[in-house]
Amino acid sequence: MPPAPEYMAPVVTIVVPAYNEEHNVQPVYEALRGSIEDAEDFELIFVDDGSRDGTAAEVRRLCAEDSRVRLIRFGRNFGHQAALMAGLEAMRGAVVVTLDCDLQHPPELLPQMLAAWRRGARVVQMVRVHTPGVGLFKSISSNLFYRFLNLLSEAPITAGAADYQLLDRTVVDAVLQFRDRSPFLRGLVAWLGYPTMHIEYTARERASGSSQYTLRKMLRLAVHAVTGLSAKPLRFSFYLGMASALLCLIYAAFAIAAMLDGRTVAGWTSVIVAVTFLGAVQLVSIGVLGEYLARVYEQTRGMPRYVVVETEDAHTQSALSPPGNLASNY
Repeated sequence: MPPAPEYMAPVVTIVVPAYNEEHNVQPVYEALRGSIEDAEDFELIFVDDGSRDGTAAEVRRLCAEDSRVRLIRFGRNFGHQAALMAGLEAMRGAVVVTLDCDLQHPPELLPQMLAAWRRGARVVQMVRVHTPGVGLFKSISSNLFYRFLNLLSEAPITAGAADYQLLDRTVVDAVLQFRDRSPFLRGLVAWLGYPTMHIEYTARERASGSSQYTLRKMLRLAVHAVTGLSAKPLRFSFYLGMASALLCLIYAAFAIAAMLDGRTVAGWTSVIVAVTFLGAVQLVSIGVLGEYLARVYEQTRGMPRYVVVETEDAHTQSALSPPGNLASNY
């Protein structure tokens, strides 16, 4: 990554992905500015992930009022993780803090995170211990996600860890070496193994609107997280197939012995059970293999993680990326 220009090298970069967060942009900006303005030189990057409302317009207004605010706008919705990676690529600071554009991640904890960084922590991971008003399904599914991920992953992730974290510039440079088209930032940071400090927090209720993270998006994130961090599911499907074959051999020996002994073997019940069991194993194994093949297919196509159609800050003055130079990462 090229060095940042001397005239715009803040200490802290704050990256805020935003998707249809028109009414939260101003409150988030004010909360972040109030938390560190008096103590830190910072820049604030809003990454508009293809919003359909006035999110980009709100950020443009802030750019005109405050030279520390920057806008990166995608042409369509590429996803939360892609927005985070775009912010990391565009950062100019010595350290970056990522958080959501809904005030559920308390901005007032930024000074505490930066103090931990100055004491030597390369990574400061915020760990959610409680979320007021969260439903039972959301709570159970979140716990199952971390349990399942840590069961299969080569790099365990702390339960409750979210994309509210601080990363030193050296960590960011290491993360950006990965060329995965569907990255899982928390997993990549954990895999790198840098010294990490954990700080617990209680999440707030959203400042405005409702979460844009649907069940389908959460499931896709889980699949990308598992397949992107480990090959264990492939090995698991192999072991499951071997175990099934062993059971079939045992059953075949039993059937042959019963036939030689002159006993009548029960008919379709045992056959149906065996066929359905083997069919399920085969379908699961093919599905796991298909997910990995899909990732390989996406990588070999050379498609970018995202496409930037607009950037704006005090120096670019609402620069639209020309058609032959669409900002992307691959």
